[in-house]
Amino acid sequence: MLTLATRRRRRRLVALVALMLLVVAAIVVKWVVLNDDVHRLTTEEAVDRYRDGTSTTMTTGTDGTQPVTTDTTSSPVEQTLPAPGVYVYSTRGKESIDAVGGSLHEYPAETTITVTASECGVSLQWDALKERRERWQLCLGEEGIVVTADGGQSFHEFFGQTKTEDLTCDRDVVVVPADGMSREPVALTCMLADLPWQPVWEVLESDTQLVDGELVELVHVRMTISDNDEYYEHIQLDWMLDARGLPVTATMLKENLSDTAFGDVRYLEEYRLEITSLVPLR
Repeated sequence: MLTLATRRRRRRLVALVALMLLVVAAIVVKWVVLNDDVHRLTTEEAVDRYRDGTSTTMTTGTDGTQPVTTDTTSSPVEQTLPAPGVYVYSTRGKESIDAVGGSLHEYPAETTITVTASECGVSLQWDALKERRERWQLCLGEEGIVVTADGGQSFHEFFGQTKTEDLTCDRDVVVVPADGMSREPVALTCMLADLPWQPVWEVLESDTQLVDGELVELVHVRMTISDNDEYYEHIQLDWMLDARGLPVTATMLKENLSDTAFGDVRYLEEYRLEITSLVPLR
Protein backbone atom coordinates (compact mmCIF):
# COMPACT_ATOMS: atom_id res chain seq x y z
CA MET A 1 0.00 0.00 0.00
CA LEU A 2 1.26 3.45 -0.91
CA THR A 3 1.97 5.73 1.96
CA LEU A 4 0.52 9.25 2.12
CA ALA A 5 3.98 10.73 1.52
CA THR A 6 4.47 8.55 -1.58
CA ARG A 7 1.09 9.57 -3.02
CA ARG A 8 1.95 13.24 -2.47
CA ARG A 9 5.30 12.83 -4.22
CA ARG A 10 3.56 11.17 -7.18
CA ARG A 11 1.00 13.98 -7.39
CA ARG A 12 3.80 16.56 -7.37
CA LEU A 13 5.60 14.59 -10.09
CA VAL A 14 2.45 14.41 -12.23
CA ALA A 15 1.88 18.15 -11.75
CA LEU A 16 5.50 18.87 -12.71
CA VAL A 17 5.23 16.70 -15.86
CA ALA A 18 1.96 18.44 -16.80
CA LEU A 19 3.60 21.86 -16.35
CA MET A 20 6.55 20.79 -18.50
CA LEU A 21 4.17 19.57 -21.21
CA LEU A 22 2.36 22.92 -21.16
CA VAL A 23 5.69 24.77 -21.51
CA VAL A 24 6.73 22.52 -24.40
CA ALA A 25 3.33 23.01 -26.06
CA ALA A 26 3.65 26.79 -25.73
CA ILE A 27 7.13 26.66 -27.28
CA VAL A 28 5.86 24.47 -30.14
CA VAL A 29 2.94 26.84 -30.81
CA LYS A 30 5.18 29.92 -30.78
CA TRP A 31 8.18 28.62 -32.72
CA VAL A 32 6.70 25.92 -34.96
CA VAL A 33 3.04 26.72 -35.53
CA LEU A 34 3.67 30.48 -35.25
CA ASN A 35 7.24 30.53 -36.57
CA ASP A 36 8.88 33.93 -36.10
CA ASP A 37 12.26 33.46 -37.72
CA VAL A 38 13.60 36.55 -39.49
CA HIS A 39 16.10 36.78 -42.32
CA ARG A 40 18.61 39.41 -43.31
CA LEU A 41 18.54 40.76 -46.87
CA THR A 42 22.26 40.94 -47.60
CA THR A 43 23.82 43.73 -49.64
CA GLU A 44 24.73 41.17 -52.30
CA GLU A 45 21.12 39.98 -52.49
CA ALA A 46 19.90 43.58 -52.76
CA VAL A 47 22.31 44.25 -55.64
CA ASP A 48 21.30 41.02 -57.41
CA ARG A 49 17.62 41.93 -57.02
CA TYR A 50 18.31 45.41 -58.39
CA ARG A 51 20.13 43.99 -61.44
CA ASP A 52 17.40 41.43 -62.09
CA GLY A 53 14.57 43.95 -61.77
CA THR A 54 16.08 46.99 -63.51
CA SER A 55 15.98 46.90 -67.29
CA THR A 56 16.14 50.67 -67.83
CA THR A 57 17.29 53.62 -65.74
CA MET A 58 17.19 57.38 -66.20
CA THR A 59 20.57 58.46 -67.47
CA THR A 60 20.25 62.03 -68.70
CA GLY A 61 21.56 63.66 -65.51
CA THR A 62 25.12 63.46 -64.23
CA ASP A 63 23.92 61.30 -61.33
CA GLY A 64 21.60 59.11 -63.36
CA THR A 65 18.43 61.18 -63.06
CA GLN A 66 16.65 63.78 -65.14
CA PRO A 67 17.69 67.30 -63.97
CA VAL A 68 15.01 69.96 -63.62
CA THR A 69 15.63 73.69 -63.31
CA THR A 70 13.38 75.31 -60.71
CA ASP A 71 12.80 79.06 -60.68
CA THR A 72 13.26 80.75 -57.31
CA THR A 73 13.21 84.38 -56.20
CA SER A 74 16.99 84.52 -56.44
CA SER A 75 18.36 82.41 -59.28
CA PRO A 76 17.41 79.15 -61.04
CA VAL A 77 18.45 76.01 -59.15
CA GLU A 78 19.05 72.72 -60.93
CA GLN A 79 17.86 69.80 -58.84
CA THR A 80 18.31 66.10 -59.50
CA LEU A 81 17.12 62.96 -57.74
CA PRO A 82 19.25 60.12 -56.36
CA ALA A 83 20.95 57.92 -58.93
CA PRO A 84 19.41 54.43 -59.21
CA GLY A 85 21.27 51.67 -57.42
CA VAL A 86 21.78 50.18 -53.96
CA TYR A 87 22.98 52.43 -51.13
CA VAL A 88 24.51 50.84 -48.02
CA TYR A 89 23.82 52.03 -44.45
CA SER A 90 25.37 51.16 -41.12
CA THR A 91 22.39 50.33 -38.95
CA ARG A 92 21.32 50.06 -35.32
CA GLY A 93 17.73 49.16 -34.63
CA LYS A 94 14.97 46.75 -33.69
CA GLU A 95 11.23 46.20 -33.68
CA SER A 96 9.06 44.28 -31.24
CA ILE A 97 5.49 43.29 -30.41
CA ASP A 98 4.01 41.99 -27.15
CA ALA A 99 1.53 39.52 -28.74
CA VAL A 100 1.80 35.72 -28.36
CA GLY A 101 4.36 36.04 -25.59
CA GLY A 102 6.23 38.79 -27.41
CA SER A 103 8.83 38.88 -30.17
CA LEU A 104 11.89 41.02 -30.92
CA HIS A 105 13.50 41.51 -34.34
CA GLU A 106 17.03 42.90 -34.20
CA TYR A 107 18.09 44.69 -37.39
CA PRO A 108 21.45 43.74 -38.93
CA ALA A 109 24.46 46.07 -38.71
CA GLU A 110 24.19 46.78 -42.46
CA THR A 111 20.99 47.48 -44.40
CA THR A 112 20.24 48.95 -47.82
CA ILE A 113 18.07 51.50 -49.58
CA THR A 114 17.43 50.56 -53.20
CA VAL A 115 16.61 53.37 -55.64
CA THR A 116 14.78 52.56 -58.87
CA ALA A 117 13.20 54.69 -61.59
CA SER A 118 9.49 55.47 -61.26
CA GLU A 119 6.97 57.32 -63.41
CA CYS A 120 7.78 60.82 -62.16
CA GLY A 121 11.08 60.27 -60.39
CA VAL A 122 12.51 57.51 -58.20
CA SER A 123 11.23 54.95 -55.72
CA LEU A 124 13.26 54.25 -52.57
CA GLN A 125 12.97 51.02 -50.58
CA TRP A 126 14.65 50.44 -47.25
CA ASP A 127 15.02 46.75 -46.38
CA ALA A 128 15.64 46.25 -42.68
CA LEU A 129 14.91 42.52 -43.00
CA LYS A 130 13.16 40.32 -45.50
CA GLU A 131 10.26 40.64 -43.04
CA ARG A 132 10.48 44.45 -42.66
CA ARG A 133 10.66 47.13 -45.35
CA GLU A 134 9.52 50.67 -46.18
CA ARG A 135 8.98 52.32 -49.57
CA TRP A 136 8.43 55.92 -50.63
CA GLN A 137 8.70 57.95 -53.83
CA LEU A 138 10.57 61.16 -54.65
CA CYS A 139 9.75 63.45 -57.57
CA LEU A 140 10.68 66.96 -58.70
CA GLY A 141 7.95 69.52 -58.04
CA GLU A 142 7.63 73.25 -58.62
CA GLU A 143 9.05 74.11 -55.19
CA GLY A 144 11.67 71.36 -54.97
CA ILE A 145 11.97 67.66 -54.31
CA VAL A 146 8.79 66.13 -52.90
CA VAL A 147 7.66 62.92 -51.25
CA THR A 148 4.67 62.05 -53.40
CA ALA A 149 1.10 61.63 -52.18
CA ASP A 150 1.07 57.98 -53.25
CA GLY A 151 3.65 55.26 -53.76
CA GLY A 152 4.39 54.69 -50.08
CA GLN A 153 4.19 51.27 -48.45
CA SER A 154 5.05 49.62 -45.13
CA PHE A 155 5.60 45.87 -44.70
CA HIS A 156 5.95 43.79 -41.52
CA GLU A 157 5.87 40.08 -40.76
CA PHE A 158 5.51 38.53 -37.30
CA PHE A 159 4.83 34.84 -36.61
CA GLY A 160 4.27 34.24 -40.32
CA GLN A 161 1.51 36.86 -40.44
CA THR A 162 2.24 39.53 -43.07
CA LYS A 163 0.94 43.09 -42.99
CA THR A 164 1.28 45.25 -46.10
CA GLU A 165 0.00 48.82 -45.74
CA ASP A 166 -0.21 51.14 -48.77
CA LEU A 167 0.02 54.86 -48.03
CA THR A 168 -1.89 57.57 -49.92
CA CYS A 169 -2.14 61.23 -48.90
CA ASP A 170 -4.05 64.30 -50.04
CA ARG A 171 -0.95 66.04 -51.44
CA ASP A 172 2.79 65.89 -52.03
CA VAL A 173 5.11 67.35 -49.40
CA VAL A 174 8.32 69.29 -50.11
CA VAL A 175 11.39 67.80 -48.39
CA VAL A 176 14.25 69.54 -50.23
CA PRO A 177 13.13 73.09 -51.07
CA ALA A 178 14.68 74.58 -54.20
CA ASP A 179 15.11 77.92 -52.41
CA GLY A 180 17.01 76.29 -49.54
CA MET A 181 14.66 77.77 -46.94
CA SER A 182 13.04 75.95 -44.03
CA ARG A 183 9.32 75.13 -44.13
CA GLU A 184 6.64 75.45 -41.48
CA PRO A 185 4.92 72.22 -40.32
CA VAL A 186 2.44 70.85 -42.86
CA ALA A 187 -0.30 68.43 -41.73
CA LEU A 188 -1.32 65.84 -44.31
CA THR A 189 -4.50 63.79 -44.45
CA CYS A 190 -3.56 60.23 -45.38
CA MET A 191 -4.83 56.67 -45.41
CA LEU A 192 -2.47 53.91 -44.27
CA ALA A 193 -4.20 50.78 -45.56
CA ASP A 194 -7.81 51.41 -44.51
CA LEU A 195 -7.10 53.61 -41.48
CA PRO A 196 -6.70 57.42 -41.22
CA TRP A 197 -3.11 58.54 -40.72
CA GLN A 198 -2.15 62.19 -40.16
CA PRO A 199 1.57 62.92 -40.39
CA VAL A 200 3.05 66.38 -39.90
CA TRP A 201 6.10 67.23 -42.02
CA GLU A 202 8.51 70.13 -41.53
CA VAL A 203 11.82 71.22 -43.04
CA LEU A 204 14.20 72.35 -40.32
CA GLU A 205 17.73 73.73 -40.33
CA SER A 206 20.45 72.82 -42.82
CA ASP A 207 23.72 71.21 -41.76
CA THR A 208 26.86 69.59 -43.14
CA GLN A 209 28.36 66.15 -42.55
CA LEU A 210 31.42 64.26 -43.68
CA VAL A 211 30.43 61.25 -45.80
CA ASP A 212 33.22 59.02 -47.07
CA GLY A 213 35.64 61.95 -46.77
CA GLU A 214 33.33 64.42 -48.55
CA LEU A 215 31.64 67.38 -46.81
CA VAL A 216 27.95 67.16 -47.77
CA GLU A 217 25.23 69.82 -47.38
CA LEU A 218 22.18 68.33 -45.68
CA VAL A 219 18.56 69.29 -45.09
CA HIS A 220 16.92 68.24 -41.83
CA VAL A 221 13.38 66.95 -42.37
CA ARG A 222 11.11 65.70 -39.60
CA MET A 223 7.86 63.74 -39.75
CA THR A 224 5.77 63.26 -36.61
CA ILE A 225 2.58 61.45 -35.66
CA SER A 226 0.90 62.26 -32.36
CA ASP A 227 -2.29 60.27 -31.96
CA ASN A 228 -3.47 59.92 -28.35
CA ASP A 229 -6.63 57.90 -28.91
CA GLU A 230 -7.26 54.56 -27.17
CA TYR A 231 -5.32 52.93 -29.99
CA TYR A 232 -2.49 55.44 -29.93
CA GLU A 233 0.47 56.07 -32.22
CA HIS A 234 3.56 58.20 -31.64
CA ILE A 235 6.26 58.57 -34.30
CA GLN A 236 9.25 60.83 -34.81
CA LEU A 237 11.23 60.31 -38.01
CA ASP A 238 14.25 62.54 -38.67
CA TRP A 239 15.90 62.51 -42.08
CA MET A 240 19.13 64.29 -42.99
CA LEU A 241 18.83 64.51 -46.78
CA ASP A 242 21.43 65.47 -49.35
CA ALA A 243 20.58 67.84 -52.20
CA ARG A 244 18.99 64.97 -54.15
CA GLY A 245 16.66 63.87 -51.35
CA LEU A 246 18.71 60.79 -50.46
CA PRO A 247 18.80 60.03 -46.70
CA VAL A 248 22.32 60.37 -45.36
CA THR A 249 21.11 59.59 -41.85
CA ALA A 250 17.68 58.51 -40.64
CA THR A 251 16.45 58.16 -37.06
CA MET A 252 13.08 56.72 -36.09
CA LEU A 253 11.23 56.23 -32.80
CA LYS A 254 7.77 54.63 -33.03
CA GLU A 255 5.22 53.20 -30.60
CA ASN A 256 1.61 52.23 -31.21
CA LEU A 257 -1.21 50.12 -29.83
CA SER A 258 -3.38 48.24 -32.34
CA ASP A 259 -6.55 46.17 -32.22
CA THR A 260 -5.67 42.85 -33.91
CA ALA A 261 -6.78 39.24 -34.17
CA PHE A 262 -4.40 38.54 -31.25
CA GLY A 263 -6.06 41.26 -29.16
CA ASP A 264 -4.48 44.60 -28.30
CA VAL A 265 -0.87 44.58 -29.54
CA ARG A 266 1.83 47.09 -28.61
CA TYR A 267 4.44 47.69 -31.32
CA LEU A 268 7.80 49.41 -30.78
CA GLU A 269 10.43 50.33 -33.35
CA GLU A 270 13.64 52.31 -33.21
CA TYR A 271 16.55 52.62 -35.60
CA ARG A 272 19.37 54.81 -36.82
CA LEU A 273 20.80 54.57 -40.34
CA GLU A 274 23.99 56.22 -41.60
CA ILE A 275 25.08 55.99 -45.24
CA THR A 276 28.52 54.56 -45.96
CA SER A 277 28.94 55.96 -49.49
CA LEU A 278 27.04 58.36 -51.75
CA VAL A 279 27.95 56.17 -54.75
CA PRO A 280 25.40 53.36 -55.29
CA LEU A 281 26.23 49.74 -55.98
CA ARG A 282 24.97 48.41 -59.32
